[in-house]
Amino acid sequence: MSARRSSGTPPRRIRRRASVVAVKLDLLMPGIEVGLVTTDLDAMVAFYEDFLELEPQGDIEFDGGSQRRYSLGGSVLKLVTYTPPPQAPAAPGGGRAQAGLRYFTIGVNGLRAVAEAFEASAYDVVEPLTEFAPVPGMGWMFVADPDGNWIELFGTL
Repeated sequence: MSARRSSGTPPRRIRRRASVVAVKLDLLMPGIEVGLVTTDLDAMVAFYEDFLELEPQGDIEFDGGSQRRYSLGGSVLKLVTYTPPPQAPAAPGGGRAQAGLRYFTIGVNGLRAVAEAFEASAYDVVEPLTEFAPVPGMGWMFVADPDGNWIELFGTL
């Protein structure tokens, strides 16, 4: 008897490890820390600190670089620089450009006003404000920071 599916394709093999050990994380904090590596710290500070008005937590120097930290709800956004800087630039384009971690999401109140502020600014709106049809009064949009990192903004209109 053949091990083929009715579609004629062979079944997919599932790779299993000889021994699987689960690890339940005992979280130290309720949020996450997102690190954005940049080679243009001034432009990124102007965007995150001056335009988005994220609250700075301070700067941390470490061997070979530094990070500027911002409060973002229960999470932290870090602008990271290295010496020497990375050879490859940020890969712009969000999830449509390549696989992997391509954007992060921030929930806000008054998304329509946020969209208007972006439209009046020099910063890129890469997907315009769209009302989320299944949930009237809620919407989403995508913007890009100066390095081309995408940010999804969603929330009440």
